[in-house]
Amino acid sequence: MIRSLFIKIQPAIRQQKGFTLVELIVTLVLVGIIGTFTTLFMYTGLNGYLRAKDTSEGALKAQIALDRISLELKDINDITDFNSNTNIDYTTASQTLPFARRIRYDSNNDEILLSVAGNENVLLDDVQTFSLTAASNDLNYYSDGILEVESIEVNFTIGEIERPFSARIFPRNMVAEP
Repeated sequence: MIRSLFIKIQPAIRQQKGFTLVELIVTLVLVGIIGTFTTLFMYTGLNGYLRAKDTSEGALKAQIALDRISLELKDINDITDFNSNTNIDYTTASQTLPFARRIRYDSNNDEILLSVAGNENVLLDDVQTFSLTAASNDLNYYSDGILEVESIEVNFTIGEIERPFSARIFPRNMVAEP
């Protein structure tokens, strides 16, 4: 008799053998949402990395070109032709390379070029804007009315980098205004 009561009191337990359809759909929706956000996160991170890499490489190239232009213009001995915003022809005080030189901007190819003794080389490509300006003053204080080049300013921007690059170069030698 006790055994029959025990069987009657115990509720019938249904055995589950798998997921219900609702549980499967909820699981798939959650996996889809997580996958979407993971993909978006990965895309944004990779895109930011590639953009930062390109910007860093462009800035390094621009700084190297600016350093070379500064080195060239510090040693000016004579300016033979100065066309503001496009080019400057000059000679340097260098004993080892006393050749005629030219720095010019090629707007057709968006390049800054350096020419030494007729051999032209690209200093920087993907240049959007470029300008050369010279400031003159009576530096020898003789009041002879002859102005000398006090400084030469170089400005340019490149590619996708929004920041302008510029340098003001002060020639070591007294150079008559062109």
